[in-house]
Amino acid sequence: MGLFIEPLLHCFGPERYHLGKSVTGFRESGEVVTVSFSDGTNRAADLLVCADGINSTARKLVAPTASPEYAGYIAWRGTVGPESTAEETFEMLRESITYFVMPAGHFLSYPILARDRSTGSQKRLINWLWYRNVSKGQELDDLLTDRVGALHDTSLAYNALQEKHIQKLRINAKDFLPPAFTELVLRAEPFIQAIFDGAIPSMAFGRVCIMGDAAFAARPHCAAGTAKAAEDAWQLGAALTEAGNDVVTALRNWQERQLECGRRLVARAREVGNRLQFKNTWPVGESLPFGLYESGDSAFPND
Repeated sequence: MGLFIEPLLHCFGPERYHLGKSVTGFRESGEVVTVSFSDGTNRAADLLVCADGINSTARKLVAPTASPEYAGYIAWRGTVGPESTAEETFEMLRESITYFVMPAGHFLSYPILARDRSTGSQKRLINWLWYRNVSKGQELDDLLTDRVGALHDTSLAYNALQEKHIQKLRINAKDFLPPAFTELVLRAEPFIQAIFDGAIPSMAFGRVCIMGDAAFAARPHCAAGTAKAAEDAWQLGAALTEAGNDVVTALRNWQERQLECGRRLVARAREVGNRLQFKNTWPVGESLPFGLYESGDSAFPND
């Protein structure tokens, strides 16, 4: 995240970042939007862009019936480095996206780059996800209940997970996964993410707009969440330029394109997830459908 935050701080200055407080509401009057914060302060702007994620406060205010819905499965997730795995395991997985399909779920691993906190140098890790079907209700609630008995909405970190669930995961890994993937699970500190998806009927509300996961929460299977948020922002900038910075006109024109993009992405990710998780019809060897507008459109060309 530092790669994004540091340039933004340089461009806009730290005085424009209001840390340690949340947005509680906003109201539009004429050509001004006034934003209220949890510490009782207010700020005025001519445009309010809400990019506050899947649990968006803005969406709850302007479209309260558009909350994302649970998809019927969760993802166990973890990350391991070369120091945590056998050399042959890391070398086998470090250069590729690898997946394994099984009844009621699938497993996925892929390399990522991280920065060593002590030296600042880059290092390669392997990120993995194990998607498993979990019924809504008691079974899901038990997984998302932490060690002190608090129920969480969408995710639970390793240090908060009940030990019984971690132990069961590791037993299941030995029973159901290939050896290399089993090793990833056993060597990681896993956490849980419940899978949701949903769409918003409108992204523009006068001088207020909603983008990214706050507007369209797609299941992760298309690997396009970041690309979708970036595209929303890029197209908003283009729309403002084309409209001569007429905010209301720009938002109206911008949302026509972005609504279609969001709807198509959510529908495609939903269809892929249903095939992988419930129908078990994804053939081994078929490429995974990564891309924003269509499969493969976000891939870098091979040089």
